Amino acid sequence: MFLIDIAVPRNIEPTVNELDNVFLYDIDDLQKVVATNLEGRQHSAEEAEAIIHEEMEKMMARLKAREVVPTIVSLQEQLEHLRTSELARMRGKFGTLTPEQEQALDALTKSIINKVAHGPISELRRQASLPDGHYFITTIRKVFRLGD
Repeated sequence: MFLIDIAVPRNIEPTVNELDNVFLYDIDDLQKVVATNLEGRQHSAEEAEAIIHEEMEKMMARLKAREVVPTIVSLQEQLEHLRTSELARMRGKFGTLTPEQEQALDALTKSIINKVAHGPISELRRQASLPDGHYFITTIRKVFRLGD
């Protein structure tokens, strides 16, 4: 038998709880349950806040990384323009090239440009998520004369 005494003062004698198959719960017992549940909910809320904070930081990093995309695209476009301009300028000095030689020369120059661009582009992406990363991005834009 379960007895619940929520009256103040109590209506049921506490010694009833000593009888076999009789369980007495009073307002103090209920307050303990409430306190335990409150602690559990508080702990869950703290865990949820930590998850939200972590996800918010990840989202902010992704948004900052997106801001650097125009700089990366401008850098790649400028380097590609330099590559094609220099190839066109030097084309006459090569004489007649076979299609395979043309492809090899194109692949070679693209490979060089990609290797030169890899470091700055990787660092641009990394710096984009840092608090003072905009200084580095501005410096890269100035060094490569990417404009505003």
